[in-house]
Amino acid sequence: MANSTITEQTKSQKDKPGSIFEGPIFLVGLPRSGTKLLRELLNNHSRIAITIKESNFLPYFYHRRNAYGPLDQPGNFDRFYKDFSETKFFKRLDESSRFIDKELWSRQIVDWSFAGVMEAFYKAYARHFNKQIWGDKTPSYLVQVPLLKSLFPGAKFIHIYRDGRDQALSIYKVYKKNIYTSAQRWTDGIMKFRRDAARFAPGDTFEVQYEKLTDSTEETMRSICDWLGIPFEKELTEMNRTTEFLTGAASKSTGILKKNHGKWQKELSPHQVARFEKICGSLLADMGYPVSYKGPASRLNKLEMGYHTVLDAINQLIFEIGYRGRREGLKGFLQLRKKAWFYHDEGIEEKES
Repeated sequence: MANSTITEQTKSQKDKPGSIFEGPIFLVGLPRSGTKLLRELLNNHSRIAITIKESNFLPYFYHRRNAYGPLDQPGNFDRFYKDFSETKFFKRLDESSRFIDKELWSRQIVDWSFAGVMEAFYKAYARHFNKQIWGDKTPSYLVQVPLLKSLFPGAKFIHIYRDGRDQALSIYKVYKKNIYTSAQRWTDGIMKFRRDAARFAPGDTFEVQYEKLTDSTEETMRSICDWLGIPFEKELTEMNRTTEFLTGAASKSTGILKKNHGKWQKELSPHQVARFEKICGSLLADMGYPVSYKGPASRLNKLEMGYHTVLDAINQLIFEIGYRGRREGLKGFLQLRKKAWFYHDEGIEEKES
């Protein structure tokens, strides 16, 4: 069950027997695990519209909702809209597809709770594309499932995961982050999601293995459609635009790369593999991945985690400056740090193209 201390709910999201599912779908997962690819495939469906940019802000605005007061009161929604329209999410959506303004948004709100206001926004986005099911792809919401389920009781969550060794290797190639801290974050993030998911109805969550998505795309997408209760469409297996842009085999490419996994076997040393598996080998094995280490799991101690987290932050800053330039890079880095406490670890965020 959702956290009982969170009472704000969207009226239209309460379960209705026999009702047609209209969303939301929250697509979550650790970075470099295929969330972009899955979003693009799902958006090929004639009924699904998952925003093409990551929001990241829902927990932030939720926890600040009392600062605005009741949003149906004169001036309160104006102040909320002013702050919301300054988010990177809104600006990027507005640049790519103008679909809403303050007046149009306010006219479409049925429930003036925070959740109701946000639902009206997302539904307007979906209607702009003549679609009915709205969704959001933000990897960091992997650790915010209870909050989101409380806000949107009818929400469904798709968690995509990847062999942690390939995921850590990909993170290292992009951000130069330590593979052992990645191992710990991989374990903690997935275990938290699974604990949270166990509190909901079986049909509320669905896990997708990245390797199966790339190698058996049609089978995987048919399974997702069956779970959502919508018809399968052949377009769900087609990829016509770039999904990755930073580095790796998928960089600047279109289409679905088959067999894009198992690179850790050649690119990580035996020592690195052994240490990695000692941290999260039992979970790797539980998820169907081959593991050599058979002993008990051994977490990184606080000193190790703290030391490498500092180095990871430095490397993140170097990446941001190199990618965005000094001013925008520092600004982006500080924004990551500002919102990190909502996600326990800013490393869960994934870069958008």
